[in-house]
Amino acid sequence: MRKKGLTIRLMERGKMLILKGKNVLITGAASGIGKALAECFAREGSNLFLGSHPREEDQLCRWADYLEHQYHIKTKKFPVDLSLASGPELLYRQVEQTGKTIDILVNNAGIMLYGDFANLPLDGQLEVITVNAIAYLKLMRLFLPGLIEKKSGRILNVVSASAFQPTPHHAVYGATKAFVQSLSEAVGQEIKSSGIKICTLNPSYTDTPMLRGKGFPKKLWWYSISGLSSPENIARKGVKAFKKGKPIYIPGIQNWFAASVLTRVFPRRLASYVPSLVLREKGN
Repeated sequence: MRKKGLTIRLMERGKMLILKGKNVLITGAASGIGKALAECFAREGSNLFLGSHPREEDQLCRWADYLEHQYHIKTKKFPVDLSLASGPELLYRQVEQTGKTIDILVNNAGIMLYGDFANLPLDGQLEVITVNAIAYLKLMRLFLPGLIEKKSGRILNVVSASAFQPTPHHAVYGATKAFVQSLSEAVGQEIKSSGIKICTLNPSYTDTPMLRGKGFPKKLWWYSISGLSSPENIARKGVKAFKKGKPIYIPGIQNWFAASVLTRVFPRRLASYVPSLVLREKGN
């Protein structure tokens, strides 16, 4: 009996998730990693529910039209501002009104402010918390009961390698990522018997509009170590890991080593000091 149970578990572990025909909701889908993820899921035959900030609505519509014609899938667009207190609830209601159920939730939308905590505007830092942490929490809480009820589905939270150590000069950003990482792992344990999995994708710095925002350095010291990834490469690797059901995926061996090994080996004080050096602008 024990041997049979082990065989079943090994078979399940090796089984890849089939994405064809699945309804996938992706936030922040008009640009960056979210846009690249949308194409990866479309290539697999998933139908897409694409969210974006309202100011990106034109980009979102053009991208959705391209995906429909290129991959012969169906899309629906939801230009909703997740920085508003009621934004996640509005997105949830609009999706519910389509009469379709979501099989996979991809929390991806995110924003960042670069600078010293004491100098950055308080309202801007609170907005980072709202989009990067509270919206993730709310959408997980809103969609998860439906997934549990039908005993099928997954959540992919696009987090960051920043979740595993402090990030001086964008401290609130890193703190929100640490929050979502902890939340994902804890809730994943709570629901592990339900058949639902919560996975995280934890890339290092990626060439997205977020890194081209006001005040963000064109070059960080960390780029000399890890490089600057492309959204397409991160999305392709991330979806592959997601299909395998990996609970945490950190692309790049150097990023995995820094996040998974050094943070455990280094004393806490050193773990805070080193990022303060490599996460500042190169040349300073």
